Amino acid sequence: MAKRKVAPKNRLEEITVQKRAQAYLEQYYKIKHGQRHLFSNIEERTKKKYGMKRADGLLAYKLNKRRAYVVSMEAKSHKTLPALRPYRVNKVWIKDSIWKSFLFTLASGVLFLAWRQDGWLVLLPFGVWFLAFLVHLLLFKGSYKYQEMEVIHQVFQYPANEQWLSLSEDSFDMIKENLRMNLIKICKARDIGVLMVDPDLHVNMIHPPKARKRYWFYGYLTYYHNEEAIRKHLGINPREKKKTKKTKKRKKKKKK
Repeated sequence: MAKRKVAPKNRLEEITVQKRAQAYLEQYYKIKHGQRHLFSNIEERTKKKYGMKRADGLLAYKLNKRRAYVVSMEAKSHKTLPALRPYRVNKVWIKDSIWKSFLFTLASGVLFLAWRQDGWLVLLPFGVWFLAFLVHLLLFKGSYKYQEMEVIHQVFQYPANEQWLSLSEDSFDMIKENLRMNLIKICKARDIGVLMVDPDLHVNMIHPPKARKRYWFYGYLTYYHNEEAIRKHLGINPREKKKTKKTKKRKKKKKK
């Protein structure tokens, strides 16, 4: 097993990763989408009904009169290292092994031999299935497909068209070598972009996120506490409030 690399004494704090990544994303979206007028801020919270979760970074720009394109970012450093470590979800790993070994048993034609009912051949399918099950467990024991990370759930707490994970290079080096690439693969499989901030404060893009389509009328801004202020900043129409029974009764009284 490879030894962990020891983080240097001048390892980066989370606030540094947060600010450098946010500045990078501002330039990235100005160039990529040709947007000069952006809303950009760190420490943006979701609404109370969505848990008041704090996004480390939020960007938005105007799409049309009603909607904005929203980008959220989660920053991590050595202090939150446990959230970056991939761990195996045994339930999914075992269930998938059972299912795939069963399919292998069917494809091998052993069930056909059992159907002939030639004595001991009836037991052969169970032996083949069990062997295939063990082989699959061993081969895919370390696969990223059966792994998860706490940080993934944190990123999903901040709904957006595009979602990013930013981390310091020193925290990445502290993860076991055989799990580092799995971290990247898990993020890519979940459509999350990854940024890496090195000791010289240079930001490197590992891969971009995949945009999430949202066909809802008002888009992702509706999740955030400062929705109205962001709409005003971007020149987007304020969201129409739903008419309740009380407001309808008041209007009827005024008409009378």
